[in-house]
Amino acid sequence: MKLQHLAIIFVIIIVPISIVLSEYISFQTKTIKSQAEYDSILINSTYDALKAFELNTANNNYSTINNSKIRDIEASISTFYKSLATNFRTSGFAEDDLKEYTPAILFTLYDGYYIYSKYDDTQISGYKFGLKPLMYYSCRYKTNSDDFVVNYTLDNSITVIGKVGGQYVNKTGYLIDLDNIPDTSSEVVTENLMIVGDNNTYNVDEYEYITYNGQKIYKENGISSTTPERERYFYYSSEYKKDFINSTERLEYINQFFDGTHLYNDSAKDYYNTAKEFTRWAYEKLGHITQKNAVDSQGNQITTFAVETGENEYIFKTSDTNNPLRADSTFNENRISVIRKSIETNLITAIQTFSDRSSTQYDFSMPELSETEWYNIENNIAMVTFMQGLSIGGKVYNNYSVVTNNTNEEMISAETLYVIDSNNEYHKPGCKKLIEELNNGTVTIKGMYSSTDFKRKSVSLTGSDANAHSQLTGSSAGDYGYYFRHSPTPNTAYTACYDCIVTIADTYDINDIISGNTITKPDGGSINFKSLNNSVNYMQKFLVSLARERYDIYITNGYLINE
Repeated sequence: MKLQHLAIIFVIIIVPISIVLSEYISFQTKTIKSQAEYDSILINSTYDALKAFELNTANNNYSTINNSKIRDIEASISTFYKSLATNFRTSGFAEDDLKEYTPAILFTLYDGYYIYSKYDDTQISGYKFGLKPLMYYSCRYKTNSDDFVVNYTLDNSITVIGKVGGQYVNKTGYLIDLDNIPDTSSEVVTENLMIVGDNNTYNVDEYEYITYNGQKIYKENGISSTTPERERYFYYSSEYKKDFINSTERLEYINQFFDGTHLYNDSAKDYYNTAKEFTRWAYEKLGHITQKNAVDSQGNQITTFAVETGENEYIFKTSDTNNPLRADSTFNENRISVIRKSIETNLITAIQTFSDRSSTQYDFSMPELSETEWYNIENNIAMVTFMQGLSIGGKVYNNYSVVTNNTNEEMISAETLYVIDSNNEYHKPGCKKLIEELNNGTVTIKGMYSSTDFKRKSVSLTGSDANAHSQLTGSSAGDYGYYFRHSPTPNTAYTACYDCIVTIADTYDINDIISGNTITKPDGGSINFKSLNNSVNYMQKFLVSLARERYDIYITNGYLINE
């Protein structure tokens, strides 16, 4: 065959194939690029939304009240769609358009979760987007004499409702290890407040406080036993002013904690007193309950829980090995299984309902989440967003985003308690640098507080949203003032530990600290947490501080309501 003939064959056959392959590769490259861009947009928008929730709760004194909490969540969801629409603007999608491709948004909170999706609104006789009612992390247990529901939370607090031992009960409380209760005594605790005056002026000062009926009560500075009672104590009002207490009944109660100099806080003591009473009741009345007693709404045994400790282990009979603060306890494994099953079941239903009512003709479905993602959802405040059905060239986009954040006023976890040392630096409780320095005696502990207390707080001085105010200058310029609940002085902030907070380096597992385990270090040495606890009372201080912070925030949330 002549060379000219081969050239003609090449032009006719090979060149078109090359062009087609080139176009195909280019098309697939664009699809992959679009996939990566959409993934980035989805996770960034979810992060923006949860960050908005953090800021709203941190700067809202009433964020734990139910109606206010719902507004915070709705504002967070609005932030999600605005961020999504902003990033998709070049693609021609508006907020309402994008809702048709987001079958569900999950928002997990301390004692339950919300799902934002389409639901049947009986008032308008049709489906619309909105928050479904709060769903609790619930499980039903049944024996010959028991038929009750346990509402779990993200920590060791539970609510028991139903027939227990033949009698109806409705009790809420904390489960604790009765053999490892720290010594609790009254303590003096303080926090900074910004008090707003006239003409946009303000001052930041430190005040001692106690909690009464779910509200913090502060002692005025510089008072003594001779100061008139109606000038001693105040609430921090929504206008960021002092609302002095003049109720005789309340003054008599508060004076029990005032020794003429200091106001003593009993929140940690109250936490353990109520927890001991509730745990003893649970031990006696619920101690025989195992996972075999878990049933569905029809009374059929639930066999789908993945509980490593075994279905015959007692859930509510606490001990050193079944310490509710430990992640590997039977109680915790059951709690996590309940949370996962409840969320998974209701998400599947919500997404399927969305699919049935969708105008896009796409078959929306619940994706399979990884075990790591489920762990984060089951133990943290989390937002999970789903996006499906968008065309991205050679395929249809289908993905989800899981973002967690516990720097908010919704819950206090053991990991989000921060420790202040004598060098005015704050750490995570398992910080290796802190543990080493405590072990060597080079630092001491000044205090432990919720991580939210180390975030800068903003106060509107005029009610307007104009120019930001310079931090803690005391001047009248600007419309906002800023302060920290805890700081060495009103005009400075504690320094975040570079090792455990700034760079988020490895930390010791909080379960090892709680259990008093011995850990081998990379250099061949070891840390004995039991000895450390004995020498510097680390666990004593940790458990007391955790109890105080949890008691104060959860009693505000209204969870401690016994029959």
